[in-house]
Amino acid sequence: MKKTFLLLAIFIAPAIAEQKFMCVDPGRILQESKLVKTKETQLRSKVEDYQKQLDQINRRLEDLKKQIESKAIAQKVREEKIKEYQRLESEGLELQQKANKELSELKGKMEEEIGTKVKAIAEEIGKKQGLTGIIDCSALLYRSPEIDITQEVIQRLDQQK
Repeated sequence: MKKTFLLLAIFIAPAIAEQKFMCVDPGRILQESKLVKTKETQLRSKVEDYQKQLDQINRRLEDLKKQIESKAIAQKVREEKIKEYQRLESEGLELQQKANKELSELKGKMEEEIGTKVKAIAEEIGKKQGLTGIIDCSALLYRSPEIDITQEVIQRLDQQK
């Protein structure tokens, strides 16, 4: 039994020692990449556009509410204002739902695009350097700084734009 274990250890140990891994820190990529920042700016711009539209609707709703609550308007005019208020409120809800859906889809596409690019870059580096694999740096309890290729991935990612 001891001989078998010793033989296995002798033959398996070199195979394990020959494996070479590097790691990438996705958090750093999200914080430091210019491409990611550009995509975030585009998303933020879209959010601001929708917010302006919603703010405009809300201002109009506030104006209508004041008019409806006013004692100086006729009942027929009040009823028309209530209908307009309800229509505008419905438009606002529809716009908000549309914005949430579109922004969620856009964010998902951006994340998928960046993830695909990072994976392709990591694969290219791994093949070029003859690596066994590239893993998430946060999965390691200890790592030598030499195995972190995050900066190289960020540089290549930013060159792609």
